[in-house]
Amino acid sequence: MPVINTAVRLMDESLIRDMTRVAEDLGAINLAQGFPELPMAEPVLQAAHRALDAGRSVYTRTWGDPELRSELAGFVERHWGVRYDPETELVVTCGASEAIMASLLAVLSPGDRVVVPEPIYENYLPGIRLAGATPAILPLDPFSGAWQESVLAQQLEGARALILNTPANPTGKVWSRDELAALAALMERHDATLITDETYAFLTQPGFSHVAPASVGRLRERTISISSFSKTYAVTGWRVGFAAAPAPLMNAIRTVHDFLTICAPAPFQHALREALRLPDSFYDEVRGHYARRRRLLADGLGRCGWSVSRPQGTYFLLVDLRGLAVPDDRAWAKRLARDRGVAGVPGSAFLWDGMPRGDGNAPDRRGRFLRLSFGKRDELLSQAVERLAGGPP
Repeated sequence: MPVINTAVRLMDESLIRDMTRVAEDLGAINLAQGFPELPMAEPVLQAAHRALDAGRSVYTRTWGDPELRSELAGFVERHWGVRYDPETELVVTCGASEAIMASLLAVLSPGDRVVVPEPIYENYLPGIRLAGATPAILPLDPFSGAWQESVLAQQLEGARALILNTPANPTGKVWSRDELAALAALMERHDATLITDETYAFLTQPGFSHVAPASVGRLRERTISISSFSKTYAVTGWRVGFAAAPAPLMNAIRTVHDFLTICAPAPFQHALREALRLPDSFYDEVRGHYARRRRLLADGLGRCGWSVSRPQGTYFLLVDLRGLAVPDDRAWAKRLARDRGVAGVPGSAFLWDGMPRGDGNAPDRRGRFLRLSFGKRDELLSQAVERLAGGPP
């Protein structure tokens, strides 16, 4: 009988990617998986062609192409106000997903407590399990993304780390400087490491701006900052991301990264130097696209009788299912894809133990939503609204 790692036995396959397969099998509009449908910036595309034509097909330096890291250090300082040494404090990874996994495995040991806000993006949970760490669940209001500071302080007692996603998937919460200052004081008091996922930093809605947690107070010295090129530049298949951290933390992350993937794809590392040189007007244009698309989907669904969130960032909104009898949200989401032709992600994908089953009236209602992506073409969003006309089934 084959022996399977206990942590792996506790892990399910990605429900997000499962819903993409459901959409493909049924011919439904896929608003489940968050790959953006924006044209790639021409300078970046041409740089990729040049890198491939030049035969940039061998390993780069394990922790990233030196020129990309140099550009990246300047970019992070310019946009986030935090200075990192590209030689000792940065690593280029196979997307933010690998950076998250490498960071969790680098800092967590069996039995360590790690504070996990919930609902939470599903990719964090496997790394925690594989490290043998123990989650300390921090409940969030899924429609505001907020936590109670007193509960956070309690959960940080004896914790090794806290994971923070800002702008947050799936809630769309963008943490303000004042909120992060309060967090900084708690992190210092409890001597905990902060692991951030800032993948959607440039995808904020009007009136909201991303604040890098490492730029607040004394958080830099205890923060691993993670981000990705995938969403901002619409290159999710290129699989390039990065982590930034003080050298003692970075040494450990680089070691894990080395044995996970060796290096990120070489030609795309070379091409993405051009992405970091794009003018500020590029980011204004991207934000404008998503502000319009959020209005298109949110306003359209609202007119159809659905109750939806108004996210501050990312390109996801939440459909409120709390007033519906939905005892099994996964079955409900698949039925919606089949009967109405629109696929989303059920809220249980973002809970540590999944959604409570039963009669639909369980006391923990954090998972009672459907996540939809508005990172799609206008015509697809309009079609989705048409298919969902008439309100909830």
